[in-house]
Amino acid sequence: MGRIARDGPFGLHLNGMTVLRPTTLLTGSTGFLGQYVLRELLSRGRRVAALLRAPLAESRVRLAGSLRHLGLDIDEAVAAGLLILCEGSLPDDLPECEWGPTDDVVACAASLQLFSNGNGEPWRTNVVGTEELLNWARRHHVQRVHAVSTAYVCGSHHHEIREVFHERPEWFQTEYEETKWLAERRLAEWAEGNGNVATILRPSFIIGDSQTGYATQFGGFYQFGRMLEILKSEYADGSNGDGTYIPLRMPVRPGDPIQNLVPVDYAARMIAEIALNPKHHGKIYHLTDPQPPSWQEFKLVLEAYFNIYGGTFVDREDFSDQMTQAESLMWEQYELMMPRVRHQPRFDDSNARGIRESIGLEFPRSTKERVFRLLDFAVAQRWGQRSNGRGAKSARRAPDEQSVSTADAGRDGARRGPA
Repeated sequence: MGRIARDGPFGLHLNGMTVLRPTTLLTGSTGFLGQYVLRELLSRGRRVAALLRAPLAESRVRLAGSLRHLGLDIDEAVAAGLLILCEGSLPDDLPECEWGPTDDVVACAASLQLFSNGNGEPWRTNVVGTEELLNWARRHHVQRVHAVSTAYVCGSHHHEIREVFHERPEWFQTEYEETKWLAERRLAEWAEGNGNVATILRPSFIIGDSQTGYATQFGGFYQFGRMLEILKSEYADGSNGDGTYIPLRMPVRPGDPIQNLVPVDYAARMIAEIALNPKHHGKIYHLTDPQPPSWQEFKLVLEAYFNIYGGTFVDREDFSDQMTQAESLMWEQYELMMPRVRHQPRFDDSNARGIRESIGLEFPRSTKERVFRLLDFAVAQRWGQRSNGRGAKSARRAPDEQSVSTADAGRDGARRGPA
């Protein structure tokens, strides 16, 4: 990763002629997923026009810092003619194609705001932005759009979620999910019977890099970790011995899968594989964990990491309003977690699995080592309260590589604190 192909500043030289490289317009390149997708595309020799917010100079500095953390030099990419930086934003400031013909669009830009609060989001970026991007594609004769959506456009559906367009569900968990569903409808209409091709990429909850733990956003899974760190501090007592006892009931079944988590590097690798191979276009792909660990398995790993014990599983019906202090802190202040705790759809990933098998790519399972690495990075970054950087160390010793579901995870948890 990180090497820049050099066949010429603008294209490939064939029979004394310069043939323009295929060019992709990428939106959302400074976002967490977008920067990984940009790295993947550039590393494979794709010419990319990256859309950056005004002022361009400031966005360039921010993008350079992000890519530097990922081992890629932005100046080298620009000098090689592979990266064009263009000023603009969704929905109302899209550039003209001064770089020449555009072959396709990879749409990573999105508002991750869960609910509207008077600023027009997430509707403005996710729905109106998609409409304007498709209008731009029509004007510039671009017929292939690869759009990042979310696996949770399924809303309230409880059956196995297939890689197809869904009928509107009875309800959505958040307005963000609804806007992504509406964006998919716009894409489907744009591609209906006119030669246009829309490819939908549906990641689940994106977490840090499976190899390094690097992350720039710390919601979802990380919120659970952050709350456990706070609770450990609140309940720390030398008389407890090595471990910290925290009375915490969890209104889930131990065998149920946790929130479906997908490492950012895996999602970006799959997006690049799909976008750069026309035979994969025109389908919907679930970029999800095909075998997510259970709550019981994950509980053991979190207990081992934080050296805590005392968590118990209870039926949802038995989870009364009489909460302990720990439960109140965990569930009342982070009530947005609860819908996803209660509703965990299972995702079919047949289309994505076919690509993984064809290129020999294994999904990076949530091993104990990987989860520890994710948490180490998040702790070092104070759960997103400081700028990202490499080399932060944790005093906690990392375990040997092993699956979250192995018995070793249970033995480690028992060793660090009473059951």
